[in-house]
Amino acid sequence: MHLKQDKNNSFLAVRVIKHSWKRNVRTSRSGISLILVMFALSMSLVLTYSFIQTQSVLTQISENGARRDLAMNAARAGMNDALNRLNTLEWGGVNDQYLREFQSDSDGTSTYNISFQAPNDSLNSVLELEVHSLGVWTSAENNNLRSEYQITAKVQLVPRLKDRAILPGDSASATDQATNPGDYDEISQYALFAEEGRDSLILDPCDRIDGNLWLNDELVLYEDPNWNSSVRSIFLQDLGNRLVTFPDGSTSLSDASLQYPHPIAGNITFYHSPSSSIQQDLADLKINWSMTVEKPAIPSSDTSKFSTYQLYAGGPEYQAVSVSSSLYNETLRPTPENPLGIFYRNGSINIFDNVVIQGTLIAKNKIFFRGKGIHLTAFNWKDATGEPLVSDADRWPRLPTVIADDIDFERDTQTTIEGAVVCHDDLSGAGGSVDFPGVSVIQLTGTATATSIEQPYSTITLNEFRILDSLTANGNYAIWLNTTGMNQTGATGSWYPIVGVDSQNQQLTVRGEIDHVVATGYLIKRHKRALTQIRGPVCAETYNFNRLNEWVLSTSLWNDRKNTWEIENDLRTLLGIDLLGFSEWLADPLNFPGWSSYYQFFGLDLEPTLHIQHLKDQEYRWEPPLFQPYDGGDANSEYAGYRWSLIDWKEIP
Repeated sequence: MHLKQDKNNSFLAVRVIKHSWKRNVRTSRSGISLILVMFALSMSLVLTYSFIQTQSVLTQISENGARRDLAMNAARAGMNDALNRLNTLEWGGVNDQYLREFQSDSDGTSTYNISFQAPNDSLNSVLELEVHSLGVWTSAENNNLRSEYQITAKVQLVPRLKDRAILPGDSASATDQATNPGDYDEISQYALFAEEGRDSLILDPCDRIDGNLWLNDELVLYEDPNWNSSVRSIFLQDLGNRLVTFPDGSTSLSDASLQYPHPIAGNITFYHSPSSSIQQDLADLKINWSMTVEKPAIPSSDTSKFSTYQLYAGGPEYQAVSVSSSLYNETLRPTPENPLGIFYRNGSINIFDNVVIQGTLIAKNKIFFRGKGIHLTAFNWKDATGEPLVSDADRWPRLPTVIADDIDFERDTQTTIEGAVVCHDDLSGAGGSVDFPGVSVIQLTGTATATSIEQPYSTITLNEFRILDSLTANGNYAIWLNTTGMNQTGATGSWYPIVGVDSQNQQLTVRGEIDHVVATGYLIKRHKRALTQIRGPVCAETYNFNRLNEWVLSTSLWNDRKNTWEIENDLRTLLGIDLLGFSEWLADPLNFPGWSSYYQFFGLDLEPTLHIQHLKDQEYRWEPPLFQPYDGGDANSEYAGYRWSLIDWKEIP
C-alpha cells in the first residue's frame, strides 16, 4: 500500500506539471502576438507621422523656394532697372538709393532696394562702381516672414572721349568730357595768352616760344641789351633770314617755318594794333601776325572745386592734399584717395630743390620756383611700366599742372612744367645765365626712340651703339630730342635730364614725358643748371621774362662786336667762304678773345634758358570733374547719360 500510494502520488505530480507547462506556453504566445501587434501599430503610426511630416517639410520647402524665387526675380528686375538707370540722365550718382515695389498679391509683396558703392582700393578702380540690388519678399500676414536675394554687379565707366573710334550705336557728337567755362577752350589753343597789360609780353635773348601767341597789346622784344637801333635791326634781320624758311614757290609769312632758336615760332594775334616799330620788328623776324576784335577772357577759378572734387560728375568725392609753404626734396603723386593728384595751399608756395609733383599744384597767392631738379606734370594715367591705367589714356583730358595768382621763376632755377599753366595775374622771371655742372664734357649724337613710362619718366633707346660709361644718372647730363612742331613751328626740340643709364641695353631713363616711335635725332651733353621749360599752354595777364645779364653790354661794345663781324665777313668774301650771320658769329666763343671767362666759354649763344612749347594736341579741363554725362537733348536723347561696361556679377540667395 505504501508503495502504491507513492506511485499514485508520483503520477499525479506528473500530470500536474504537464498541465502547468501547457498553460504557460499559451500565455507566452499571446504576449508576443500582442507585442508584435503593438509594434506594428507603432511603426504604422511612425511611418504615417513621418510621411505627414515629410509632406509638411516638402510643402514648406516648396513655399520657401517660391518665396526665394519671388525675391530673386525682384533682385534681378532691380538690377536691370539700375543698370538701365546708369545709362540715363536720371542716375543721381553714387548716393542714388531707392526702393521700389516689384510685385504684390494676397500672399505678400516683392520689392527691390538699389544702392551704389565706389571701391577705393587702387587707381585702377577709380572708374569702377558696385551696383547692389536686394530683392525682398515679405508675407502679407507676418512681416517677420520674409525672403531675401542679393545681386552685386561691378561696372566700369567708359567715358566717350573726343576722337575715339566710333562703333555702331555710337555717335561722334556724344562726348562725356566736361564742358570748360568761358573761353578756356580757345585760350588753351595758344602757347602763350596775355589777357591784359600795356606791355603784354617782354622777351629778351635766350627766350623761345614754340606755338601761336595771343597778345592784348605791345610786344617788347630785345630791348634790354642796350644796343643801338642799327645793331638791333641787324641782329633781328639776321634771325629772320637765317632761321625762317618757306616752302617752294611761297613767300607768304603764313607759310613760313621758324626754326630753333628763333624767339617766336608761331603766329601772333593782337587785340590792339602794334606800334609801327613793333611791326617793323615782326617784319625783320619774319613773324606772321594778325588782328582780332574778339577778346577772350581767362575764367575765374573756384578753388572749392579742387579742394573737394569728383573725377566724374556723380562719382565719389575726393579730398585734395594740403601742402606746406615750402617744398624741398619731396615727391607728390596721385593716390586712390586723391586720384587726380591735386595739391593746394591757401597762400604762397616756395619750391626748392628736387621736387617732383605728378598732378596739379594750386596756390591761392604766388608760386616761387627757386630750386634745381624741379619737375611738375599733370597725371597721364599710366603705371610704373608705362601701361595705361584706363582705356585710351592718351586721349584723357588733363587738369592744369599749375594754378596760381602769380608765378615767378628765379633766374637760376632749373624747372620743367609739363601741362597747362594758369596764372590769373603776372608771370615773370627766368633768364638765368648759361652755366653747366663741373663734370666731364661729353657730346654724343645719333638717333633714338622714346617711350613714356610712369610719370615723370621716359625710356630713351639709342639706335647706334655708344659708350655711356662716363654718363652719370643724377641729372648732370641731358639729352636733346628733336621734335617737329605744329603749324609754323619748324625744327625744334627739348632737353630731358638723364636719371638712369643702362649701357648694356643702350637705354637711358630721363625725367620728362616723351614718345617717339619713329627714331629722331639726339644730342647728349651737360645739362644747363639754369633752365625753365614749360611744355603746355600758358595763360596770364602779362609776362615779363628776365634778361640774361651777359647780354647787357654798353653801346660801344655792341658797336665793336658789329664792326668786328663785318670785317670778318669782308675777309670771307675775299676768300670765297660762306658769310656768317651776326647772331651766328656772336654764338662762337672764339670771337671773344680777352673777354671774361663767360664769353670765352659760351659766347653770346641764343640757345634758350626759357623755353615755352605747345606742340601736343592735348585736351585740358579748367577744373574737376573731368567727365559729365552727355545730354543729347531731344535730337540725340538715345545717346544721353554715361556708358558703362559690366565686369563682374555675383548672386547671393
